[in-house]
Amino acid sequence: MLDHLPDRVWKDPSLKWLDPCSKTGVFLREVARRLMIGLASAIPDYHERREHIYRNMLYGIAVSELTSLISRRTLYECKDASLSKYSIVTFDGHEGNIRFPEVNLEGKNMKGSNRRLAEAKAKITEGREAHLHPFLYMDLHEIFGEDMQFNVIMGNPPYQMQDSGYGKSAIPIYNRFVDKAKEYEPDLLTFVIPARWYSGGKGLDSFRETMLSDSRISVLVDYPHSEKVFPHVIIAGGVCFFLRDQLHHGDSLVIPDGDHSKATRRKLNDHAVFVRDSLDLEILNKVQNKVLEFGWSSMSSIVRPRNFFGIQAHKLPSSISDESEVLEDILLVTKKSDKYIHRSEINKNSDTIDYWKVIASRTNSGIGGRPDKQGQRVVITKPRVIPPESACTETYLVIDLFSSHEPAGRLLDYVKTRFFRFLLSLCTPTQDTTRKCFEFVPSLPLDRNWNDKILYDFFDLTDQEIAHIESKIKVIN
Repeated sequence: MLDHLPDRVWKDPSLKWLDPCSKTGVFLREVARRLMIGLASAIPDYHERREHIYRNMLYGIAVSELTSLISRRTLYECKDASLSKYSIVTFDGHEGNIRFPEVNLEGKNMKGSNRRLAEAKAKITEGREAHLHPFLYMDLHEIFGEDMQFNVIMGNPPYQMQDSGYGKSAIPIYNRFVDKAKEYEPDLLTFVIPARWYSGGKGLDSFRETMLSDSRISVLVDYPHSEKVFPHVIIAGGVCFFLRDQLHHGDSLVIPDGDHSKATRRKLNDHAVFVRDSLDLEILNKVQNKVLEFGWSSMSSIVRPRNFFGIQAHKLPSSISDESEVLEDILLVTKKSDKYIHRSEINKNSDTIDYWKVIASRTNSGIGGRPDKQGQRVVITKPRVIPPESACTETYLVIDLFSSHEPAGRLLDYVKTRFFRFLLSLCTPTQDTTRKCFEFVPSLPLDRNWNDKILYDFFDLTDQEIAHIESKIKVIN
């Protein structure tokens, strides 16, 4: 990340550097190492140079009391920066320039998006620990003084916090760190964050729009597989880091998988979501030009909303059974197996029960969401046609409804093509599939049978483009 900063920053002794989410202090330590080399001409004396860098240039805000101690030990070689015997630079206070101030909740807005503040205040009242990130809830001037202006802000912010939803549910917060950092208008801003913001979702739609339209983002380095950055951590959708430069206005240098030989300079907002690979983008543009020519719509306007029949997977009606018991029983497709349920239990979109339906699993963890050893994805799993007198739980998406079997079968064949699932994958960075993920998939007329060869020919794809699709998408039967 620091390699992408302009060379001038390593030779300027007037700059102020901030890691607003310090965990181990490695960012600040690496900056110190580089400044010790870069400022050798400006401040020739070694001890004077070190004193100036550590005391006047490097600052941090820890994410917890523990990480403040770790960060000080990393940077100053001592968790107490006031100990002259051990600390590289001796400060008057034990924190030095790495702070973890207590967030003052008085006067803070306790409503809406700041509901967490109210919860934290309740915990404190009960004598429990309430972890709040000072960078989000305090002004930098409260922490470092009214005259402080940071030129470079960098780091690896916390990614999420758990919400009160059912099962594993989390609210992203890395976007809030990025937005807050922008408010201080640093000359340079670089963060490493999850890449799932490319397609938005769960509070990230406005963040995505802002990021993609930001002409000051000079570099975006994308890693579809998080293990290349964090070897022992799997982050669905991968990670990225960006550099936002106040002096830059224009296209961004996009570096796929950290490979500079494949870097391209392009606009980030060519489409509503960010398309990672330049060849992916070429194929998409070719498809969309053809779709525009024929006036076809997107499959995202066809796919039905989540939980179409109102049956929650974790809260199945007690009346379900393994076999049909009465005339009014209908088929219910659940995550584990097909069951039967009385027609009267379907209280949502019950007028569609007697249609043929094309459905597919809404989540594709393991099989569809992540590539196999050959780098191929299934993308969408368990696509099938279910007959009239049927419904499904929220585990499945209803892709479309038909009054007869033939068009339903043709749509199923289309869904199974590599072409369909490739376009779907461009909007599906994680294992979760929503109707928005179908934005790039054209809704083709079902007056014929579609297969990959016909689709490749119809959209005039080259041998290279076909090979690219087939290298990424696995065949399914």
